[in-house]
Parts: sequence; structure tokens; C-alpha cells
Amino acid sequence: MRRAVLGAMALVLLLLPAFAQDAQKRRGFAVRIAEPENQAVIFGKTKIVAEVEIADPSQVDRVEFIVGDETIFVDREPPFECLHDFGEASRPWIVRVVAHHKEEVTVSDAIVTRQMKFATIERVNRVILRVTAKDNDGNLITDLERDDFKIQEDDSEQRVIDFYLETRPITLAILIDTSGSMVDKIQEVHKAAGAFVDSMRDIDQALLIDFDENVFLIQDLTSDREELKASIESTEPLGATALYDALHAAYRKIGQIHGRKAIVVLSDGDDTSSQFGFKRVLEEAKSNDTMVYTIGLGGGYGGSPRKDVLKDFSENTGGRFFLAKKPGDLAEVYRQIADELGKQYYLTYSTDNDVWDGHWVKIKVDNVRPGIKVRARRGYFAVRGSMLGG
Repeated sequence: MRRAVLGAMALVLLLLPAFAQDAQKRRGFAVRIAEPENQAVIFGKTKIVAEVEIADPSQVDRVEFIVGDETIFVDREPPFECLHDFGEASRPWIVRVVAHHKEEVTVSDAIVTRQMKFATIERVNRVILRVTAKDNDGNLITDLERDDFKIQEDDSEQRVIDFYLETRPITLAILIDTSGSMVDKIQEVHKAAGAFVDSMRDIDQALLIDFDENVFLIQDLTSDREELKASIESTEPLGATALYDALHAAYRKIGQIHGRKAIVVLSDGDDTSSQFGFKRVLEEAKSNDTMVYTIGLGGGYGGSPRKDVLKDFSENTGGRFFLAKKPGDLAEVYRQIADELGKQYYLTYSTDNDVWDGHWVKIKVDNVRPGIKVRARRGYFAVRGSMLGG
């Protein structure tokens, strides 16, 4: 079975020949600063994004981020980006990025920020929410109006600007636990996950990641349902469980894609071998606008801390946690997830937050109709230049 290892955390190392790469192979190696723009006025915590141009991305050793004379961050896997606090007031800064080729070639780019004193500030930051609404019996509700929703941000009421029932394409990352404990369950998993793929529309796309103690990209983004189902069928259980590494890899693959996104992850056990910790990956989830649906397989999830871990990822992102006590329950769980993804609301509001210091801004979405419960992500980090939604 052919499997592509994802990320620096994968535990499969390729032994490459120790000969120098010739100059022809190094042509076209370049880097540019995509965010912020040259001559931008920036202050507070701001995202810096570097885009590397290279024929073989595996030949990038690292990208260094430099502000003034200080190296503030070194990134070793794409997307190459970091956050930096530029202080409370705008001022001139020289921002540089240096990309290092594994053959000891370097390329760089630089921008200069500028200072500006503001008399007034027009707020243009919009927060995007995808909201699921159900009645007391658990039925999805699709006839709500804009005025039925009430949004509060840190206890300050916000005004809904855009509102409609979501029909746009969705990008999915399907994550399947293939650790050794899944041996007697994998056939039912294959069947249920394949039926979930069949629910995709032609405009949707998905990728498949399986994880044991390693993290593997089995199928990259595609709209071909047959390819996805064949990839699901190819997974085989073996080894320990690297749940957090798999979630991190999913964010690296789809986190920067604009539009509607969701991660659907199935696991029957606790994380036992990840290099990334729970808190780090949960913060990554909270800073992204990707819904996470988690499925805990097995009765052991009911009373253990693992249930709380999976619920944390789902509830903070507007997704949902499911407990499937036996493999036969998976088909109904995947069906419910597909149903929810097809019947969600798109809402935006213009935030009145004007403090961009990286603090957590809590969001609460309610519905004024009696007997209607709604679910959306719980907040965002107030970082200038961050993705508030797409």
C-alpha cells in the first residue's frame, strides 16, 4: 500500500543519496512575503506569511522570519508563517524572510512597514459563522430568518450582516484511526466511511488521512468519490495512536483554504504517540474556522477523559461529538454528520472589537424562537491579519 507521510512529525525517514544537487535542480528557488504588504501600517500581533517557490518542496530545509535584527521564528514545514507582536503603535520595521535550500542555497525577501497616526478607524473585520439549528427532538431546522439569531461577542451584542442557508462547496479532511485496536472494527469503518463519501456532492472535495503511530496522507484533495472509497478500503490497522499529530496535519493541509471546511475524525482510543500536545493542537483548532466532527468508537469513551478531549475539539469549532458504542453505529453517525453539513446557516457580523492583542474573544449564538437550539464556534483569537472566516 502506497502512503505519503505528512509533516515533520511523521516517523518514517527517507534515506537519500549523499550527492550534491546540481544547479539545474535549484533553478526557480525563490521566496516572497505574501503578508503583510510592503509599506503596510501594522501594529499588535500580526501574521507574517512567506510563500516559497520551488520545484520540489521537500528540498526546503527551513524559512527564517526576521524583524529588525532579530530572528523571531524558524518554520520547517509549509505553510510558512508566524505571528509577531509589533507593539501598540505603528512604526517603521524591516521584515525579512530567508528560505534555506537543503543544498545550502538561500533566497530572501523583505518589506518595510510604515508609521501612521490615526484620527479615526473604520472597522471592516467581519466574523463568519456557520450555524447548525435543531429543535428539541433533534431535527434540523432550515426555515429560520436573520432576525431569529442573536449574537454576542464578550457580552456585547452584534448585528448580523449577511445571512443565508449554506449551499457552497465544502472541503473535508476525513481522518481514520488505524491503530492496532481497530483490527476487529476496520471492515465496519470502511463501509460506514465509504457511505459518508457517497453523500458528497460533485462540488465538494475531500482528502483522507489515516493514523497509527505515524500520520499518512492516503488520498489528497479530490472530488472523485471512487478514489476516496478505494483509499478508505486500503487502510490497515497497526500500531499506536497519534491523534493530535493527525489533526495538526489536517490543519496544515486545509487550514488556509478559503470557504467552508470540516474535519471528520474517528478514533477508538487515547492518544499514545503524538509529538504535538493536546493544548497546542486545540489552540490551532480554535484559531481556525474549520468545523471538527469527532467520533469516539467504543463504550470505553463514555466514562474516560478521551471523551472530553474529543468534545473540546468539536464544541470549540461548531462541530459535534458522537459516541458510537459499537462499529454498527457508525453508519448512522456518518449519516447525521452529512445531514448537518448540508443544512447549515452562513452568518457574518462586523465585530466591534478594536483590541488586537491575541486575546480570546468569546462568541455566543442564540436563537429567539422557542424550542430551537443553535451551535457555532465559540470564539476567535484577536490577531490582526488572522482568518476570521472564509
